[in-house]
Amino acid sequence: MGRYKDTINDLIKLLDIEPNKFALRYRAEAYYLMEKYKESFNDVNKLLKIETNNEWPSKLSAKIIEK
Repeated sequence: MGRYKDTINDLIKLLDIEPNKFALRYRAEAYYLMEKYKESFNDVNKLLKIETNNEWPSKLSAKIIEK
C-alpha cells in the first residue's frame, strides 16, 4: 500500500503542475487498487469528460459502482 500512496502523491504533484489524462488515469487506478472508490470515481468522471471515446474510464466506473 505504501507504494500506491507514494504514486498518488507524485501524481497529485504532477497534476498540480500540468493536468493531463495519463496522470489522471493512473491516479484513478491507484485509488481503485487502494479501495478508495470515491476518489477513483471522481478521477474517472474527469476522464470521461476528456476522453469520451475511451472505454477504460467507463469500465472502471462500472466496477466502482458494483462495489
